[in-house]
Amino acid sequence: MTEVFVPADWADRKPGPKHWTGDARSDDPAARKVHAPTAAGIGDGKAFLFLFGYKTAGTQDPGMMAAELAEIDDDVAVLRGAGYTVVVDTQATRDDLLDAVAGRGLDDLVPAGIYWSSHGGADGSLETCDGTLVTLSDVDTATVSPGLRLMVLGACYVGAYAPAWRAALGGHPLVAGWGRPVTLQRAIDFLEEGRDSDVGLDDLIKEWLLTDAPLPPNPANASSGLAPAAVASGRIGRLKQRMPTIAERLGAGWAEHDNHVDITVPLPAGRTHVVQIFLIDGTDPFAEGVTLCGMEADVGPTSPLITPETLLRAAGHPGYGRVALVTGPTGVPQIVTQSFTPLAGTSTQQLAARCYQVAQQADALEFAIFGIDGS
Repeated sequence: MTEVFVPADWADRKPGPKHWTGDARSDDPAARKVHAPTAAGIGDGKAFLFLFGYKTAGTQDPGMMAAELAEIDDDVAVLRGAGYTVVVDTQATRDDLLDAVAGRGLDDLVPAGIYWSSHGGADGSLETCDGTLVTLSDVDTATVSPGLRLMVLGACYVGAYAPAWRAALGGHPLVAGWGRPVTLQRAIDFLEEGRDSDVGLDDLIKEWLLTDAPLPPNPANASSGLAPAAVASGRIGRLKQRMPTIAERLGAGWAEHDNHVDITVPLPAGRTHVVQIFLIDGTDPFAEGVTLCGMEADVGPTSPLITPETLLRAAGHPGYGRVALVTGPTGVPQIVTQSFTPLAGTSTQQLAARCYQVAQQADALEFAIFGIDGS
C-alpha cells in the first residue's frame, strides 16, 4: 500500500472550515462596508459595528440576514447623524468579532457599540459565517476596548450568559440578548422602529449611545436578592397519590423526578407547557408548617430587552397564578409562573385549575417574549 503524506499540523487540527494557506480567509472582505458620519455629535471618533455571522453556505441563513438588514437603515442613519462611523459586515468571522471588541482595524476609532447577529449555542457560544464558534474563553479581556458601551448579541440562548459575556468583556459594556431561542419574527420586531412597550435596538442606542449615562452594574457582580426556584426545596410525598387524577382531569402526561413531578399541560392551538408540581412547607405568618402544593413553570431568562409591562400584563386578571423572578443558573434572573395552595382540603378540580393557569400564563409570556413554544 502506498503511504500517503499528511502534514504534521493536520493531526491536531480542529474540525472547521478549510484554510489551505496561512493567508487564506473564509469570508469575502468586500462584504464589509464602512459608512462615514453625516454630522458631528456624541459619536465623534467612535464606531458602531453591525456584524452578521450567518453562514454563507446555509440554506436559510441568507434569507434571515436579508430580513434583518432591511430593518437597520433607520439605526444606521441615527448613528451616522450622531457622529458615529458605522460598519456593516455581512460575512463576520471569529477574528472580526474579537478584533471589533478590541478596536483593531478601526483606524483609531473607539468601538462604542456592536450588534452581532448569528446562531447561538446553548453554552453561550456564537456561530460565525464560516461555521466556527466564538466562546467566552476566546475573548482576551485585557484587550477589550474600555470605550465599548453596548454589546447586543442577537443570537439564541446567548442572552442567558449576558453576565458572563460582560465579565469576559472587562465589565465595560451593557450586554443584551435573547436568553432562549426566538423566532425570526421576534428578531425582526427587535430591529423594527416604533414599538410601544418592547425594548428594541433603537431604544438601546438612544439610551446608551446617544447619551453618556452611566451603565447599570453587571448582575453577576451584585447580589440580586432573588430566591432560588421554589422547586429546589420541593418533595413529592403524598402528591404521588393525587397525580393520576390531576393528570386525568387535564388530559396531561406526567413524569416523576426526585423532588417534583413534571406535568405536560395541553393548551389551545396545539401548544403545551411543562409545570413542575411539588410539596413544600409554608413559612408565611399563619401558614407556618402547612404543607403546600407548589407549582412552577419556566418562561426563560429575563434581559434588558424585557420591560416590566411585558411581565405584568400577563397578570392583569384575577387568577391562581403569579409571575415571579428567581435566581437563574447562569446569573441572569429567570422568569417563572407560580402557584401555592394547601394540599389538604384542596380538591382535584382546584389543583388542576391552578396547574392549568400556571401553564397558560407561562405559555402566554413565553410567546410574547420569545415568539416560540419551547416547553
